[in-house]
Amino acid sequence: MSQVLLGFRNLSVRIAIFVALAALLVWFLGGSLFPRPDRVIHGVVDIGRAGEGFGKVRLVEVVHPLASLPSERVTFDLEVAGEGVGAAVGFDSFQRCATLPVLVEAGSLTSVPDASAFRTAYFVARKSGETAWSVYAMQGYEACPSELYSYPDRLEAERQLARAVAGLSVQGPVLDPVQAAKQRARVLGPDDDAADAAAETPSK
Repeated sequence: MSQVLLGFRNLSVRIAIFVALAALLVWFLGGSLFPRPDRVIHGVVDIGRAGEGFGKVRLVEVVHPLASLPSERVTFDLEVAGEGVGAAVGFDSFQRCATLPVLVEAGSLTSVPDASAFRTAYFVARKSGETAWSVYAMQGYEACPSELYSYPDRLEAERQLARAVAGLSVQGPVLDPVQAAKQRARVLGPDDDAADAAAETPSK
């Protein structure tokens, strides 16, 4: 019995030495034995206004390590800090939106003021497992953004985002394929013969 215990002790000592040497090698090479996701902040914008839900929002790209085997290699988070995050957390502590779906692609984050200087943050993104793109908006006093509309492609989502930046209302998706072809032809030009033919087809 003592030989068995002695064998287990020797084995545990060797495992401990191996782990320590592996961690030392990884540290020497500038890495980590347990890698963490890399985070890239894509801009910080204001929402609300002074004294009325004023806060800051940032869009964060998260690159997950290969060892973690997530459902998606790259995802996007939205983090907010300021007066309008439930219990006030201040501007030095950003909180991640817990109810945001898994986003695998996202456009630029922008902030648009209304006539009273109350700012709303907008961005476009695509959810995991979907091809459609959505426009999201977030105002002061909100902890997470709201999904306004979903569109069949990024082009239309970006076009609606441009309307919001210009002070116009965001329009819902066009369900009629003929109208959708006409809008696409107006944006892309008459280079696509198929789009032109579809745009000229009378609606039923």
